[in-house]
Amino acid sequence: MSAGPFRRGRRLFSLAAVLLIVVAAAHTAGHAPMLFAGGPLPGVLGAMAAEREPLGMGMDPSMLDIHLSLVLTMSVTFVALGLVNLVVAGAADTSATTLRRLAWLDVAWVGALVALYAYYRIPPPLISTALVELVLLASLFVTRPVRRAA
Repeated sequence: MSAGPFRRGRRLFSLAAVLLIVVAAAHTAGHAPMLFAGGPLPGVLGAMAAEREPLGMGMDPSMLDIHLSLVLTMSVTFVALGLVNLVVAGAADTSATTLRRLAWLDVAWVGALVALYAYYRIPPPLISTALVELVLLASLFVTRPVRRAA
């Protein structure tokens, strides 16, 4: 049997992990104009950049700084979770049971994000997380649970 996260029985789970990393890249790219704006910002962004909030420790970030830190938190988190899933899927000693448990956990948190984006009616993350959710669910149907002897 070949090693790695894309061996038989783990391909869909690993594909979902790669999709999480792709979603992180797309999310970051979608915010690139704000992240790399060099000059004055228009409208709401300019108002966010101008509004500062003293948070202690001598720090008074702008509302835009706070927003962008949260934007990048999602990117970093999605990359980290995608990589963790790939490492677990690629480990030779990861059982099918462990992989299914992790897939169920992923289905729960990605499903919560799908519901969140549906509730707030934001199509780009709704579509991308729904795609990841479908691949995760498909991985559960492909990865058979281990039957224990009675």
